[in-house]
Amino acid sequence: MSTKLTKEELQGPDAFQSTVELITDYISENKKRFYSIVSAVVVAIVIAFGIYMYWDNYQTAARDIYAKAQKEIAMGAETPDMVQKKIKTYQELIEKYPHSWSARMSHYHLGNIYFNAGDYEKAIADYKKFVASRISDQGGIKFLALTSIGYSYEAKKDYKSALEYFEKAQKGNNIGFESVGYSNIARIYEQMNDKKNALENYKKALEKSADSSKAIMLKYKISSLS
Repeated sequence: MSTKLTKEELQGPDAFQSTVELITDYISENKKRFYSIVSAVVVAIVIAFGIYMYWDNYQTAARDIYAKAQKEIAMGAETPDMVQKKIKTYQELIEKYPHSWSARMSHYHLGNIYFNAGDYEKAIADYKKFVASRISDQGGIKFLALTSIGYSYEAKKDYKSALEYFEKAQKGNNIGFESVGYSNIARIYEQMNDKKNALENYKKALEKSADSSKAIMLKYKISSLS
């Protein structure tokens, strides 16, 4: 059964109709402005979509090259020719897609390659480029890169710089690596003949150690320095 409308409802303006009429009147009076706004919105949407598609293709292409390099690493062949091939692949990725996640990770892998080859200057350069990138450190990978810079300086017997980077690593996301970090710092202090700081950091490393064999080594170090 339908509801009977009152006289006031029949005579009163309909809210939706009134709104439509207001919009229609505004468009009629401001046609140029209205069409300019609509055109600007459409252009903005097209540009945004184009940027999204470009960036998606950019990242995908970079990931394809990165996957190729990772496949080569998985093969495990470490002949001089294979090492050079890996370096070339990572450098190509960095050159073509410098702003991609894959290019940032390539700097880390290049650092590892150069470190293993004993080319510490190049290793340091690529590790630093990786650390300077805005890549997420959820897995503690920046800790590993900073630590690797420390190892590189240590290999060059630049203990002051090695200590600087081991300490930087320890201040970052080092969950699961705390004992390793303190051990590195302690070892450098020991090589610098600073027994007090070496002992302090070996003790901290022992507190964080979950490895029984490593704990034995740390206890020996503490005993020898005490």
